[in-house]
Amino acid sequence: MAAPVVTLRAVVPERWIDINGHMNATHYVLVIYDAHVEFTRSIGLGDDYVARTQCGKAVIESHMVYEREIALGDRIEVRSWLLAVDDKRLHFFHELFNATKGGRAATSEQIDIHIDLRARRSSPLPDDLRQALRQRVRANLAQIQPGGVGGRMRLPVNTWLDA
Repeated sequence: MAAPVVTLRAVVPERWIDINGHMNATHYVLVIYDAHVEFTRSIGLGDDYVARTQCGKAVIESHMVYEREIALGDRIEVRSWLLAVDDKRLHFFHELFNATKGGRAATSEQIDIHIDLRARRSSPLPDDLRQALRQRVRANLAQIQPGGVGGRMRLPVNTWLDA
């Protein structure tokens, strides 16, 4: 499966629109969450995996960037990437596109950790799954990577504040 994977397509309903006349920030997050759940399933870490192994994953870091507004009736699409995997962690990147107007509307980058749900502690990914996921990451390295990965959040230095 080549990256990115389209993990969600939708049309923005009226209930997602806020007082400013565009899609509310809450719904950007919920759309990305739904796409993340679908992507997780597609790479072998969905409900079947959880039921079979009593292991799952949890988000331990997340960063969302809002780039363009989305309006009522716009068609949206989320494209998802798996960028890296180590023994316990997975690095994901999701891009939310406005398919009606064109262009990327938002990005969400996150790190999830694999957990043993019985012990409620982090635990290593099973070797076979980790190797399969790393193979996927290696295959993705040959493709164009999404812009905006690894962004930091900070305010610019304003020297006038000290005056």
